[in-house]
Amino acid sequence: MNQLFTGKLCSQDVCTGCFACKQICAKGAIKKIEIKGFLYPEIDASLCVDCGLCTKACPVLNTRSYSEKESCHSSNSYAIWNKNEDERMSSSSGGVFSALADNILQDGGVVYGAAWDEKMQLKHIGIEDVGQLDSLRRSKYVQSNTDGVYKDVKNQLKSGRKVLFCGTPCQIGGLLSFLRNKDYPNLLTAGVVCHGVPSQKSFNDYLHGIEEENNIKIYDCNFRSKEYGWRTGLNLLIFGKKDDGKVLRISQIGAKNVFSRSFLKQYFLRDSCYNCPFKGSKNACHADIMLSDAWSLWTKVSWREVDFSKGISSVATYTDKGRQVLNQCVDTLAIMERPYSEFASNSGLKNARKPKNNDAAYEYLKTHSWRETQSKFFPLRAADYFSDYARKWLGENNYILIKKIAKKLTRR
Repeated sequence: MNQLFTGKLCSQDVCTGCFACKQICAKGAIKKIEIKGFLYPEIDASLCVDCGLCTKACPVLNTRSYSEKESCHSSNSYAIWNKNEDERMSSSSGGVFSALADNILQDGGVVYGAAWDEKMQLKHIGIEDVGQLDSLRRSKYVQSNTDGVYKDVKNQLKSGRKVLFCGTPCQIGGLLSFLRNKDYPNLLTAGVVCHGVPSQKSFNDYLHGIEEENNIKIYDCNFRSKEYGWRTGLNLLIFGKKDDGKVLRISQIGAKNVFSRSFLKQYFLRDSCYNCPFKGSKNACHADIMLSDAWSLWTKVSWREVDFSKGISSVATYTDKGRQVLNQCVDTLAIMERPYSEFASNSGLKNARKPKNNDAAYEYLKTHSWRETQSKFFPLRAADYFSDYARKWLGENNYILIKKIAKKLTRR
């Protein structure tokens, strides 16, 4: 290796763990290390040939400029839901991703997204058949492993196949940087509005506690079940099997849903989530399309309860490519144009705020249960209990009333 070392990785506080650097290294000189449950790249100096490709592939060190691009504030924004009720109910919000994926797959393309493997590890995979699409549906509040997938995407693009890549803004930034920002007309990127990512390890520990408590082996979960309606908090459904093969279905809502509560309170997220260079009204333009939930529509548009409770997506298109593909799905989607300011108001387009006692809570969690950690560091209020269970039993048509009462409880 040359004495003058030009290869450089970004600092750990801003590293998103996309591993574009590792995937572009032909010498295998970049390994993974674990810090607080998250994986980070590290250069093995004994294998490095000082080519500098890792530096060039890093999306953090090569953040794209949008000074000459269309302003996000003039981008198109819509409220959208899938006309196919099964696909809509099988999705976390309005089922737009399913329609986009169908469009690509019907044309012989490949769709990439996050899916659980047999060990409940979240990984980005590519699918080529509509029958596999359900594995990519629904929000999964864990950081997915993208190691190796960017190379596969590039190979598919070079072969001429259409590709839909869905991921968080930083994962899309990693892919585009890995591709050296080359404009592939057959690539469509769909970003998901992201509040930050917990680690796979923390989720593994959480599931392990549930397995021991119930004597089961967990094989699937759904973070955003619509069992009690789209807005009924984060209803985590966990599916496990006992030794005799009997399936146990566990519903965690309200106080029981500790993992999702810590996520909403922004505890235990990756450090880069507190200083993300890929979110906000400008840098979210990395994607052709951005997907979110149309939460604020309730107070602005008159909806029948049966419609609203099934989920509605808030969608922004940043490129002509994104608009064109969305237009190709008009037969399967109900589309209502909305002001971009409505989409931009989503809190997931802002950096997460690190709680002051986050590090202390992380250390405490090492030797205590999730429930004990919640009680000590982010305890539930009376308004939290009321909101969750009132939505569950009173339904979404009483959402505004529930919210007003919850606010009054908070002030006490």
